[in-house]
Amino acid sequence: MTERMIAGNGVQLCTEPFGDRGDPPILLVMGVGASMLWWDADFCRGLAAGGRYVIRYDHRDTGRSTSFPPGAPPYSGADLANDALGVLDALNVHRAHLVGLSMGGALAQKIAVERPHRVLSLTLMSTAAGPSESTEATPQGRQIVPGRDTSPRHAGASPMVFGT
Repeated sequence: MTERMIAGNGVQLCTEPFGDRGDPPILLVMGVGASMLWWDADFCRGLAAGGRYVIRYDHRDTGRSTSFPPGAPPYSGADLANDALGVLDALNVHRAHLVGLSMGGALAQKIAVERPHRVLSLTLMSTAAGPSESTEATPQGRQIVPGRDTSPRHAGASPMVFGT
């Protein structure tokens, strides 16, 4: 596959799809300051060989995407989440499996909570549900409550449990 620049939300984002557009789509959302190249091309090709349409992209201020002068960037996390959706829109993908790493996991969670109809599944790596482990209200009025499942199948995991 080859890189493709897409326009959306007032910026240009560099994307690179792998695989057949007819296969279930996976959007790989990288962490802050890391280009899409951190999603190794062989990894992407392997997922595509398994019957997935894999999409990686550069956030604003990363890789080949639109850059802003150093200092206070003129965008927010909400803009970055909307950029991810803009990538899907530009590639005519209505729903996708989201895989988020670090800040990309926070963005993927934001999309899953605010636009669940766009998400087929959510895979999170090296991320958290919020900026701290304190209980915080979400826009839907739910609270995120730290929890731990101590069963053997979750040994070492510290999942976040959603409560009302």
